[in-house]
Amino acid sequence: MNTRNLATLACPAILLAACAQVEDQPQTSASFDTGRQCFFSNTINGYADAPDGPNGEERLTVSTGPRNDWLFEVIGPCIELDFAHQIAFDLRTRSSICTGDRETLLVPSDIGSRGVERCDVRMLGKLVEEDDAGEGDAS
Repeated sequence: MNTRNLATLACPAILLAACAQVEDQPQTSASFDTGRQCFFSNTINGYADAPDGPNGEERLTVSTGPRNDWLFEVIGPCIELDFAHQIAFDLRTRSSICTGDRETLLVPSDIGSRGVERCDVRMLGKLVEEDDAGEGDAS
């Protein structure tokens, strides 16, 4: 098998490895640290709904390990997100995501031929425990 065929087969596998079931229970943490921090996309091990932002902006958390949860906010409409069982980032050229970065979230769509809804999100920061919230911003 040549290198090009191997790359073609590996790309969907990498994308699917980043998929995880969206949890139904929203995170309860009220603070996040907006300082410049990053995580590697291959460490993502789950997604969960988060409480909406102050003006009703839809939010979600991305988990990369114990006590490593990151808050993202949806920019614009993302109709299928509330009904999704699996989601993933479209990270073709990037290996890390940092505070303030805008990314594309891939959300499977049940609407006819749409296939996958592409939703813009922005990483707001790392979630912090209430007792560690000295540097955080209230959401």
